[in-house]
Amino acid sequence: MWPLLAIVIVIVCGFFIAFRAKPTVPLSKEGRETLASRVGYFARLPSDAQARFVREAERFLADHHISGPRDAEVSDELKALVAASAVILMFGRKGFVYPRTRDIVVYDDAFNDEYNVGPSERFIGMVHGRGPILFSARALREAFERPRDGIHVGLHEFAHVIDFDAGAADGVPSMMPWRAVEPWLALMHSETRRIRRRRSVLGQYAATNEAEFFAVATEVFFEKPNELKRKHAELYAVLASVYGQQPADAPLAGE
Repeated sequence: MWPLLAIVIVIVCGFFIAFRAKPTVPLSKEGRETLASRVGYFARLPSDAQARFVREAERFLADHHISGPRDAEVSDELKALVAASAVILMFGRKGFVYPRTRDIVVYDDAFNDEYNVGPSERFIGMVHGRGPILFSARALREAFERPRDGIHVGLHEFAHVIDFDAGAADGVPSMMPWRAVEPWLALMHSETRRIRRRRSVLGQYAATNEAEFFAVATEVFFEKPNELKRKHAELYAVLASVYGQQPADAPLAGE
């Protein structure tokens, strides 16, 4: 019996070590400087939380391949901004790991259905259901330069990634308890009516469908939390529960 027990202990310990020793890709000096100077969320964290943020960003970079079109190299600055977008979203859920490894492609500017690039093209971000995540570099930089306008392509697209985890994107994140789904759907529909009457903090794009409602509401939750809490208290409360964060209680840029 003792040899068998010893084997079990070795296996369990080996699994624990493997789990804890998940590989990371160290942030370069440029990447760390990007977090400190360009990511207001990171700059406002205490030092111990900043250390965890860096660790989670490095784990994200190990799990996902980030490149330009045709696998062109992108700057460490852009890699840090992509990783920061992903980590901000789920930083309130310690230990969260994005559900699957994806390729992430960063274009210089906006792009169209055929992936032609130019400032007048339609898309600044896109998530394929089981495929890559696409970003416009210009839009991603602007998202961090304008932290209070309620528009953040990084947060928007990673909200879609979370939404896709349960299958089709339907505006219901997989971490939401089943008992909360029906009230959440009712809330989304009532809030959508407010959007269409132009009585909402959320922009008109949120009324497109449930998936876009969730993604836009996520952007506003992190970028205009005080206004969202004041004018849409129930919506704010649900998102605070989903993300495990209370951004309305945190100091914000410009306040």
